Amino acid sequence: MKQYLLLFLMLISTFVSAQSQRELYNNSIKAYEAKDYVIFLKLTKTLDSIRPFHPTFTYNLASAYALNDKANESLAVLKKLVLMNNTTEFEKDADFNSLQNTEGFKAILELKATQSILIANSKKVATLSEKALHPEGLVYLSKTKIWLASSIHQRKIIAFDKNTGVCTDWLKTDDMLAVFALKADAKEEYLWVATSAMPEMENFSAALEGKAEILKINLKTKQIVKRFTIEGNHVFGDIYVTKNNTVYVSDSAKPMLYKIENDEMKPFVSFENEAFNLQGITMNEKEHKLFVADYLKGIAVVEIKTLSKTWLTLPEGTIGKGIDGLVFYHNKLIAVQNGVTPIRLTQFNLNKAQNGIESFRILDNNRPEFDEPALATIVGNRLYFFANSPWKAYDKNGVLDLNKVKNPDLYYLEF
Repeated sequence: MKQYLLLFLMLISTFVSAQSQRELYNNSIKAYEAKDYVIFLKLTKTLDSIRPFHPTFTYNLASAYALNDKANESLAVLKKLVLMNNTTEFEKDADFNSLQNTEGFKAILELKATQSILIANSKKVATLSEKALHPEGLVYLSKTKIWLASSIHQRKIIAFDKNTGVCTDWLKTDDMLAVFALKADAKEEYLWVATSAMPEMENFSAALEGKAEILKINLKTKQIVKRFTIEGNHVFGDIYVTKNNTVYVSDSAKPMLYKIENDEMKPFVSFENEAFNLQGITMNEKEHKLFVADYLKGIAVVEIKTLSKTWLTLPEGTIGKGIDGLVFYHNKLIAVQNGVTPIRLTQFNLNKAQNGIESFRILDNNRPEFDEPALATIVGNRLYFFANSPWKAYDKNGVLDLNKVKNPDLYYLEF
């Protein structure tokens, strides 16, 4: 069991405090060191249940199963671990000696090798001129033929030339937070913008922590005509605007979906006690089903009329962890998975009822150009997204080191 270092919790669990998790983790290590493997397994199972897909907890669970002679359970967790991160060197760990010569273990190693295969279907469109932009979302305004991109770091919206990559400020105000998703309504009268306070944005202060707003901007005047917010600690990461101008919002800090209708924002569907970090949202053609990605758990579908929720079962050989952007296209869900290693774009093929996934296809995988791509947008039969963002280039105080940053690259994938 090599995972002694408890990695910093990226997310505070919805169910158990970070302090309680550390206590459970420390007790599990004590049990392991005392060779009390029964207690070690019990505690690691608890940790995995309250914080699934944590790299350390998942690794230790596989180890605990192996040490308790539960080979099948250990192999199942190792498979999940490989799909999360194929660089983990579990094969060198003596805890798994009992599995080394089994066919199941050999199959896991083969799966690990296949995860490194390069798949390159998307193509670069342009490199944007602003190095410090830190783009997240983008939108194409077909009436005016303008491309817009959001900026987390610089707290603004830019317009850019898709051919040259030259950027110009489209909207920059002192009272706008870090900008995430951008969506226009069907008539392109208004731009809906998801903004949230982040340490990585310029002029961040502790007083802004937890603040998030949805902005309604007049596309002709570029004026913010209304702001929508909810009291508490929130991160509004993605939005979806329907044909009749209903707006849905995902919250990454509190697992909740919100709805803006008749210029009023209200809670729509709660995922409390069952989700961790809601990310991309999208809807089917008829807009009676809403799909939302949770960064740890996978994809759920919400029936708009009944508000019933179903977590989609994923096909063998894939995983729902690390989905950021999520786009619906011709009965498919296109997922940008930046929380796995290697980073990949995955196409999930839905069944006819759109309440299950029949199969999947990896569209892009293990591309050296990709460094945390995030949200995506469909224009015609093409999926556009930024292939790189500088999340790893900030120091602990949120200061961006431009020496570690590459200019944003816009890519497209043609269907």
